[in-house]
Amino acid sequence: MKLFLSIFLLSSSAFAWQITLDRTNHVGVRNIDILKQENGEYFFGSKSLGKSLPPKILTAWKEIEKGPVKSSSPLMCASGKYVFIKKDNKREQRREGCTDGDAYGRLIKNLNDIRSYASGN
Repeated sequence: MKLFLSIFLLSSSAFAWQITLDRTNHVGVRNIDILKQENGEYFFGSKSLGKSLPPKILTAWKEIEKGPVKSSSPLMCASGKYVFIKKDNKREQRREGCTDGDAYGRLIKNLNDIRSYASGN
């Protein structure tokens, strides 16, 4: 029993990850959002969203989890830049890109859906 409990407690930390989306627009205004999932519970910023999400919000969450498409162009962005960082206990995934285009628009739409749900709207 003790062995099972220790394995369960050690393996449960593998279910923790965090996404940080750091954006800076063309005039230097910076915005940082943090999404986290730990032991089956969802967090937006420091607010717990519970262990289950409505289907629309869960779909948005899964899309953000995938992360943005890796940019192949140089990062000379007139509109501003973003940095997407996904960390878990074993590794860190980092992507940078411009704050323009359809892919970025979908990322922000999904983020705003989750923000709206977290604020209760």
